[in-house]
Amino acid sequence: MTGSAQRPPTREQLLDVRKRRSTVQYGKQLLEKKRDALLRSIEEDRRRFRDLEREFRERTKRLSVLYALVRMYDGASMMQLLRMDAPEISVSSVRHSLMGCHFVQFMPESANGNPHQTRSAYDPALTSLYVDDLLREIGSVDALVWQYVNLTTKLSFLEKELRKTLMKINTLQYVLLPELARDETRIRAILSERERQERFSIKRLSSKKKAHAVL
Repeated sequence: MTGSAQRPPTREQLLDVRKRRSTVQYGKQLLEKKRDALLRSIEEDRRRFRDLEREFRERTKRLSVLYALVRMYDGASMMQLLRMDAPEISVSSVRHSLMGCHFVQFMPESANGNPHQTRSAYDPALTSLYVDDLLREIGSVDALVWQYVNLTTKLSFLEKELRKTLMKINTLQYVLLPELARDETRIRAILSERERQERFSIKRLSSKKKAHAVL
């Protein structure tokens, strides 16, 4: 309940309910705009995610082939050597906002500022060309992984905000606005009945005064 039912029905109260109803309607329109913006962004990000997923599958297939070739021509010891030379990566984060929805995006960074620094623990002259191809492919797949992480994080926050926004819209549309409309109808009915009674009383009093004047 809005609490107006407990107050004496007056014209000031009627104006207050109308003002609140208008404010709530305006707030609902703003939330609907936010909902539409979130839906557009989510749909676009989902499309990008599907494209990213397809590209990732294609690259991992090539990565599997290159991995098998390196093991075949350079031996399993090369894989261990490359693993030992893997750079340590620190991660930084940046906060973004979309229609009041805040989400975090992550970026890899290394000590020298290059997240994809070249491994140097092996002698290129003593290895096959497949090793270089494998490292390049790992770098490209690594970039896709970060895109996946950021897209997944963003979608998670946007979808959560969308659910909250839809809940607010439904509350305004199906709870608060109907309640205010009922209050306005009730107050108008009471005021209309009061005015009718006042007109009747005035008319009756006027008739009595005329009757006394004739006597």
